[in-house]
Amino acid sequence: MVRTNYQRGYEIERKIVHELTGRGYLVLRSAGSHSKIDVLGVKKERIVAVQSKRTKRFLMSSYQKEIAEIQALINDYDFGDVMDFELWVWIDRKGFRKWKVTADNVKEVAS
Repeated sequence: MVRTNYQRGYEIERKIVHELTGRGYLVLRSAGSHSKIDVLGVKKERIVAVQSKRTKRFLMSSYQKEIAEIQALINDYDFGDVMDFELWVWIDRKGFRKWKVTADNVKEVAS
């Protein structure tokens, strides 16, 4: 059975939902929205907005457009210290790599 890109993306988003739920977040998934937020995790003291991607071979340069779009979103809205934005990339047979994205920086965080 051949899986569609939508199905593959759904699988990755479900992994994110599972991980954030396991860390005590209330989790919302933005199914099929094509927005810059695929999964939103909410805790009393923190909100995390996750943009997810999937790849067979990782190249950071492939995600510069997504990072720039997240940074533009951060600059367009005043989220203050309430929300963190992260880019999670699922690399086949390796798992997630994660980055915290701020208005002017991108820093890899532990998976």
